[in-house]
Amino acid sequence: MMKDKKVIELIEPTTYQITSLKSKHALVKFVDIKKLSNGEKRLLQVSVNSLYEENQWRFHSEFPDINDSEATLSFEIKLSDGTWLTENSNEIYLEQLKDFYYTMLTDPVSSRPKFSTYKRAINRGIKFLVCYMKQAGIRTFSDIDKHDAENYLAYVATARIKNREQEPITNRTLASRAEGVDWLFEQEPKMKNGLTFNMFEEYGGRIKWSRIAAEKVLGRTESRTIEMPDEVAKKAIECAISDLKIADCLCDIYKIDKKYKNKEIGYQDWVCFREEAYRNHGYWSGRIERQKRGTLECQLSAACYVIIALLTGMRLHEILNIQHGSDNNWCSEQLEIDDSLLKLYFVKSKTTKLEAKPTRYQWQTVPIVKTALEALEKAHERYHDDGNPWLFPGVKSTARLGKGSAGHRLKTFAARHDIKFKGELWDLASHQFRKKFARIMVRQGLGLKALQDQLKHFDIEMTKLYGDPNLYAELQAEKFILSEELMEEFVGSQIPIIGGGADEINQLRKEFIGMAKKDRFKFLKSLPSQGLVEQTDDGLCFYRAKKALCGGDKSNCRPADCNNSFMVSTGKKKTLIYRKMENDRLINYFKGQPFKVAYLKERNKEIDKLLNQLKLVEVAQ
Repeated sequence: MMKDKKVIELIEPTTYQITSLKSKHALVKFVDIKKLSNGEKRLLQVSVNSLYEENQWRFHSEFPDINDSEATLSFEIKLSDGTWLTENSNEIYLEQLKDFYYTMLTDPVSSRPKFSTYKRAINRGIKFLVCYMKQAGIRTFSDIDKHDAENYLAYVATARIKNREQEPITNRTLASRAEGVDWLFEQEPKMKNGLTFNMFEEYGGRIKWSRIAAEKVLGRTESRTIEMPDEVAKKAIECAISDLKIADCLCDIYKIDKKYKNKEIGYQDWVCFREEAYRNHGYWSGRIERQKRGTLECQLSAACYVIIALLTGMRLHEILNIQHGSDNNWCSEQLEIDDSLLKLYFVKSKTTKLEAKPTRYQWQTVPIVKTALEALEKAHERYHDDGNPWLFPGVKSTARLGKGSAGHRLKTFAARHDIKFKGELWDLASHQFRKKFARIMVRQGLGLKALQDQLKHFDIEMTKLYGDPNLYAELQAEKFILSEELMEEFVGSQIPIIGGGADEINQLRKEFIGMAKKDRFKFLKSLPSQGLVEQTDDGLCFYRAKKALCGGDKSNCRPADCNNSFMVSTGKKKTLIYRKMENDRLINYFKGQPFKVAYLKERNKEIDKLLNQLKLVEVAQ
């Protein structure tokens, strides 16, 4: 035991975990993991439910809206030599990975990825790196030099996929295999033995390296999701609707089971009544199978998934997030158009794609989807009675169905109903329904903006890809032209600008002025290939992922600091002062809600920086 025992407390359970080390002397925002001994680290509480020393860090309290497995960061991974990372022989690697993930929880990389994003890296790039280090006899990340980096990248680029040895290695595969290694380099100052060598520097980043090293390069417009043929979609929906009657059988079985549980009937009656229920509903196969009820539940949930997915375009996690109870999962609205009433129907659920935290949204649909929701409520009443809130329940009492289990049920559904295309069983997958829905809606004349809202796409570019691949190329061409025009307007003029990227734009101006006329054209043409210019709330964004502080999420825009951001200074002062006054008013209004107050104060800091930049521009003029 340590003589001076330190109390570890969690002071801010947010998406980016913030822990503190509280002693007699001081309270600091982050624990500096470099300064702690192994004994001290073991005392760290990384979440409400887990300590640093545990091999599974559970964040169920921090992320109550996601599945248990998705809220668990597990270090129990199998390495290529057959050993487990948590074995004593791998202790040195385990400690370094825990240190890395601890820094990601308390003081993450500048792009501030979601928990789910950096959590998966342990089974991808981080795992590949540890496997290579073991093979090469390298003990710590800090021991890796340029020679080791070259060998590691060659190892990643040439490793064949088991049972698919003849398939070419794509850039997407390589980008995935190296995921997280660039973060290891960025987190190096926060770790004892961090990665001191930037593996991808000479290539211009991990993504660019993956394109250079790949045997086959897949462009953004090339989808990995196989297009579902119309005849497959037609048969899938027909079979799914026919399977809805399973709910009545499962409802009767549950009533019989409750009577037996409450000792209203004996064992022999229970067996007979069950057999009669299966016979009446057409699911009797000559004997009561041990897993009969479970099999029917899986069949029904797959059928309902098909109906919901094909008639809403919802993602897998959005469907699995649907809750029990019509108040939680369904609503309707009436619109008056040309003196007639039009009724609209909506499925209610949560998505994690538009914001960091699961956010409730609505998806417009048709009445048959409500029938599917009601069938699930009826069939899964036993789970709800046990306290499970999900319409697609998992094995545990409060868990929802896992993504892997849902995918397996879809494949079983296709096999059971013999859903084939050109004589071969169709490999049914969750995302096929989403793209099929988009294609059907485009054929029916749905506008792309409306389709973007339905699919909950952050960027309409992705919506255009879903609706028609040819439109994506057209959009990109338009964006390149627009970016070129905007950059010509700003680089070729002396319009006063502010923002984190103002210095860079001013430097480009100097280069541009010093060029010959024939070179200026080439220079302007080259700028969109470096980054496309897009509109943001505060100005313009010359987006380069490597320099982005927002991590691609425009709601996190920090215009005063980010090197991608710039804006015209003229007329901005009045707007910024007004916004600051509004924020001050809201700070006073929300004074009892510390997280909102902290957010508003951060926005005011950004505004103050922009106002200071304005002063400098005014002085220079």
